[in-house]
Amino acid sequence: MSLKVVVVSWGQLTNVVREVQSQVSREAQIEVVEGLFDQQTTLEMARQIEASGEVDVFVSGGGNARMLRENLTTPVVAVTVSGYEMLKTILQSRTGDETVYFVHFSEIIHELNDLKEVLPFPVYQIALKTAAEGEAFFNELSRQKRQVVIVGASLAWDLAQRHDFKAVYIYSPKAVLEALERAVELARVRRQEIEKTQRIQAILDFTCDGIIACDQRGIITAFNPAAEMITGISSQGAIGRPVQEVVPSLKLEELITSEQAAFNQLEKINDKEVMVNKVPVIVRGEPRGAVATLHDIVTIQKAEYQIRLKARREGLEAKTTFADIVGESQAIKKTIAQARQYARSEATVLIMGETGTGKELFAQAIHNASRRQGQPFVAINCAAVPENLLESELFGYEEGAFTGARKKGKPGLFELAHGGTIFLDEIGDISPAIQIKLLRVLQQKEIMRVGGQHTIPIDVRVIAATNRDLLAAVREGTFRADLYYRLNVLPLYLPPLRERKEDIPVLLRDMLFKANRALARYAPVIAREILNHLPAYSWPGNVRELQNIAERIMALASNISENNIKELIDMVIQGGGYEEPLRVKTLNFSSSAGVLKSDLRKEVVNLEKEVILETLRQTRGNKTRAAELLGISRSTLWRKLKDGNF
Repeated sequence: MSLKVVVVSWGQLTNVVREVQSQVSREAQIEVVEGLFDQQTTLEMARQIEASGEVDVFVSGGGNARMLRENLTTPVVAVTVSGYEMLKTILQSRTGDETVYFVHFSEIIHELNDLKEVLPFPVYQIALKTAAEGEAFFNELSRQKRQVVIVGASLAWDLAQRHDFKAVYIYSPKAVLEALERAVELARVRRQEIEKTQRIQAILDFTCDGIIACDQRGIITAFNPAAEMITGISSQGAIGRPVQEVVPSLKLEELITSEQAAFNQLEKINDKEVMVNKVPVIVRGEPRGAVATLHDIVTIQKAEYQIRLKARREGLEAKTTFADIVGESQAIKKTIAQARQYARSEATVLIMGETGTGKELFAQAIHNASRRQGQPFVAINCAAVPENLLESELFGYEEGAFTGARKKGKPGLFELAHGGTIFLDEIGDISPAIQIKLLRVLQQKEIMRVGGQHTIPIDVRVIAATNRDLLAAVREGTFRADLYYRLNVLPLYLPPLRERKEDIPVLLRDMLFKANRALARYAPVIAREILNHLPAYSWPGNVRELQNIAERIMALASNISENNIKELIDMVIQGGGYEEPLRVKTLNFSSSAGVLKSDLRKEVVNLEKEVILETLRQTRGNKTRAAELLGISRSTLWRKLKDGNF
């Protein structure tokens, strides 16, 4: 929308405006409106134009300009005449001994009185108020039959012409053009200020924070809708009133004199807990008011809850499918086929396998091949969460359930997995207390939050995983038999890497292709050299350990060729401490029950101790490196060292 300047004109002024308006019409639209000397009628006409919202600035001359300025909110630019212009007009108007009358309908012009003192001939200033006064003046002047020159604006000029007096129009084209230029510039600045004010108002109206502002007298100047909602006070009843009367507990007026900001203060406003920030408004070192922002505590807590819930849900996605599981051996193909069958069922799956065999990958693939595809997939390592936190993580908690519990409580992972799948890794490490609660979930299909008084129904498929002999744990009394049988409905055994070494080339090719395509074509040669170097290696870390070797190869392979692969593998194996391969006996899982034979329990414990000690010897006691080689976390290694009485 272009700038618009409305000229409220009269008589000769209209002609002068038409003469010069083309010089500013590129910058703004100039509209000329013919007024009347009847100022009340002219004012009503101007008010209608202002109410339409289609004018940025008014322009007028003489008394009309003063009258419009006093009665309108829109800026009014007056056509003015400088002292030099007055002097020039007066001197040019007099050709003989005429008497000069400066006739106008406004207040006395003091500058003209000053000019009269330096002129060698008399100049009379006639200030009239009404058209009737003007008519009477000119009638009297006609009776005197004097030689006069009338200098004035539209009405005076028109009356002089009608009475056959010599008349000179006071507003030159230059003066009118200057007035129009000032009006256009003022319109531009005003439009910018209006747009800025509207942007600020939009921010105030749509921000979620309550905003209250007052001026240096403590009078409220801003009270946005959010402040209305938080305080229960309408803006109409607040703006224009002292802040200490409207919101006395805010004490905003105190900042005007103290000039000390206050942040994150908990205050009660109309029985509502509110977080308040208050700052003084300082302009050029002088206090000009204060501003407070209000945050409803309940709203903050709800927002925090939604943010946490969204953050959790954003990670609740299974990305792996059966197509992503790499392997060509009969062992892995048989396992994938069995897992595909399990995906068609809703029964609980128990995945068993050594560390690093890909238990979570199979859990994700089963989920993505099931009817629950697209629903949440929630995974948790039960051994990685402290026992005192695991219960609240799984089942959630109610408000006030324990010290530090968040208001409104928190949903547990079972609730977040509603409609989808929950993957409970290292299920064999949960405490008896958690076992009882988990059993209830599997039996009743409902959970109860910590500190809760009612149950919450859930629709969740459970996939559990372990690298322990759960049946032996049942016989030892460390794992509940009823929970074991609830979990072991669909057992799935994942073969270790040593039982499918023929998959090492394709696994390496896949690993290298994803990170370094140039190396992927050397995967068969690299695999052959690795197997030549480690013919009897038992791969205790399984596929995860092979991944570590692939990453070392990529880190060291700055310029690889088929000729230097052997040398590269020598460097990788020697640097990894594989000179003496670990001889780990095969752990025999029962294909029918899917668990370790219980009579091997003692042998397994001794074997595990042997593997850990051998790995520590090879890494010269470096537990971080040993945990990496074993494919377990450092905390798990510490626990095994502590529990195994090494």
